[in-house]
Amino acid sequence: MRPKRELIPRAKDSWVWLGGLALLGILGGGVTAAAVLLWENIDIRQLVPQLAAPALPVPAPEPPRAAARQGRAFDAVVFSSPRNQAYFPDASYYRTTLATWSELVRNTGGTVREVANAEGLRSLRAQDLLVVVEAPCLATDEVAAIRAHLRAGGGVVTNWAVGARNAQCEWTGWQTIVGLTGAEDVRELPSREGLYLTVPGGVALSPGFDPGMRIELRPDPSLALRLSGPRVYWSDWALNPQPDESGGGADVAAIATYSALGGRIAWFGLRLGQAATEADDARLRRLVQNGIAWAASIPSASPAAWPGARRAALMFTLDVEDEPQNAFAMAALLRGRGLPGTFYVVSQLVLDDPALAQALMEAGEVGSQTADHTPLQGLTAQDQRVRLRRSAVEIEDWTGVAPLGLRPPEETFDPNTLDAWQRAGGTYLLAANESRSASPEIHRVGEGTQVLLPRLLKDDYNIIVQDRVLRGTSLGQAMLEGTRKMRAIGGLAVVAGHTQIIREGPRIDALGVVADSAAAQGDWWIARASDVAAWWTARAETTLEFEASPGPVADIVVTAPPDRGIEDLWTDIVLPSAPEGLIPLVAGRPVDFQRTVWGMRVPVGDLAAGEQRRIAFVVLEDEDASAPPTR
Repeated sequence: MRPKRELIPRAKDSWVWLGGLALLGILGGGVTAAAVLLWENIDIRQLVPQLAAPALPVPAPEPPRAAARQGRAFDAVVFSSPRNQAYFPDASYYRTTLATWSELVRNTGGTVREVANAEGLRSLRAQDLLVVVEAPCLATDEVAAIRAHLRAGGGVVTNWAVGARNAQCEWTGWQTIVGLTGAEDVRELPSREGLYLTVPGGVALSPGFDPGMRIELRPDPSLALRLSGPRVYWSDWALNPQPDESGGGADVAAIATYSALGGRIAWFGLRLGQAATEADDARLRRLVQNGIAWAASIPSASPAAWPGARRAALMFTLDVEDEPQNAFAMAALLRGRGLPGTFYVVSQLVLDDPALAQALMEAGEVGSQTADHTPLQGLTAQDQRVRLRRSAVEIEDWTGVAPLGLRPPEETFDPNTLDAWQRAGGTYLLAANESRSASPEIHRVGEGTQVLLPRLLKDDYNIIVQDRVLRGTSLGQAMLEGTRKMRAIGGLAVVAGHTQIIREGPRIDALGVVADSAAAQGDWWIARASDVAAWWTARAETTLEFEASPGPVADIVVTAPPDRGIEDLWTDIVLPSAPEGLIPLVAGRPVDFQRTVWGMRVPVGDLAAGEQRRIAFVVLEDEDASAPPTR
């Protein structure tokens, strides 16, 4: 719903019979063998085009598990203003939107009442949550009452152009937003062809989101703040920050923070109802509820994205295609640095080279890129099953280990691919995911799962062939730029190459530059692809639950999946108003936890299948003397 006016004013003898049968058997066996070879080596669609399977949509992944939230009741006050209702052309829009916000507050545990003027705002208690949404028109005394509520330690949820106009709905500027949020600047985003925001890991609005999850919105005018530090940001389709076009550098789409006035504030530079799809609407509501929980001082908890509370994950992969001998150089580089790699082979090109199999296995793991590099998407279910089973068998015979990973040619796949790879014994795919997220995705396949590891960074083909970067040093710099992006988001960085491009010399040296940089930073989880997929599956099935306790914050019970353990698990705990000296105890013992601007990260450790571990909280009077060290 667009407002009436622009926000800113603008310009058969037995022997014979038996012999005949034998002859028929031999001929029949030959025909069968020939048929199998034909099926495995010739695209049947070229022979009988009408048998080609219709294109199937790329399957949607399982949504991430919602964060655990402490069941704490709170009172909320929604500001309802006739002058703001009159600002929108549809008389029903304002009331419908306020009802939606009120529903989200109730779903978070709040009880709701409304006030309509400054006197009602001044009646708030410090523990009340104030919801001031769709409110561009505010009187001076109403703004003063909102500021007073924050100074008293209260929480505020607001959105869009709050207070940009006065009691007569005349334009006054962005001073109210700046004062409430502490922003350096505020800019309006004009309608864009594609409007996206991206939720990184490690911010107060992150619980229940995988790092780098993208939300698409309808291109209605929205607002952006300029603020330093991690934030939910306006992005392009590929998760790159996309600030305001005027050059102001504002790209903050939403924040949950401590106001400079005091108290807690959650601000969203958009309006409910802007989501482009039903799935985006569910994500947007989850984001808003996280903001409500923050402003209402409701603790929440979720598993950290990566083991050991690492900032991001990194994989080195190589497609072993033409010139497969070049894979020796990459294997040697990784072995020399003690780093794991993942190699996806076109199996028919490597079967006669056992030395290569040994070298690749010593450097990491070997996955499949099919037997002959034929794209799989669109092939019939039976065709894909035969092709992937054949490649899996060939790789196991070649290396002695069954492959777990599939790198589908052209990075395309469909539901038949997931099913066929599951039947072949695989557990994950490395492919494109349309930049929906910078993190792995879980796909349900029958009674099991397949993990999609997305490649979002440019690989050697994109950089050298498409971008025409010829110098090895430039290749290394381009790859470093990609890894920096993933590190900032907290997602999965896939540094990928091809044997026909990456060879000994400057190009392999460029990969060494990336490896050395990641090792020096020290906060990457550098792993084989199968380890990333296995850990992510265990994380997705790990549950957290708050349980009432006499302590200052409810206990958190962490439970590993019933059929698998999880190693080096940490928990991100958002504590909007934790008492001074609060420390966690895991299984009754102090731990070396990390403090954050939004709460703390707590190590849970290794859990066996189905094992539970409790996080409790105590307050120490002299924290400096008694608390375990933090980092």
